[in-house]
Amino acid sequence: MTSKGQQTQEKILSATLELIERQGFHNTGLQQIIKASGAPKGSLYFHFPEGKDQIVALALAQGAELIRFTIEQAFSQASDTQQAICWLFDGLAVRLQNSEFEKGCPVATTALEAGDEHPVVQAACATAYDGWSHALAGGLKKLNPGVEQSGQEATLILSILEGALLLSKVRRSTEPLAQARDAVLQRLTSQT
Repeated sequence: MTSKGQQTQEKILSATLELIERQGFHNTGLQQIIKASGAPKGSLYFHFPEGKDQIVALALAQGAELIRFTIEQAFSQASDTQQAICWLFDGLAVRLQNSEFEKGCPVATTALEAGDEHPVVQAACATAYDGWSHALAGGLKKLNPGVEQSGQEATLILSILEGALLLSKVRRSTEPLAQARDAVLQRLTSQT
């Protein structure tokens, strides 16, 4: 594919991710994606012949990669688990605040909306969450090799983080994220 074709695909995927994160899966239509990306209608169907579900699944994969990278960076650059957790929760709080509380989790809204009638989208959501859990578990093991059940701890941390992002978005305040961060820190401290 030519670089122009790749650029067109990237514009479409970026616009889609922005739209679904801000307004949800069902409220995002193909016409909105075309308008937001500036891509010709024919390009949309040429690059994504399977339609909206294919576009959304690929856009979610991009958003998921961003969060996975954020998790891995926090754990690889931190000197301990507590610092990594602070960087992760606080970094996502800044992202949410900078978006005027519109961009919480790039996957959550779509995961709640896409049911069995959208299996490709559901699979993309599951893959995203699995990747984040795996990154968290790997980070926990790296910084604290003695931690038992790192997979369970990762699931718990991810669940707390997702809930806190949702509450912060709804309340238009980063306070739920700060409280969740502190609760995770207290839990981790009590285990060491």
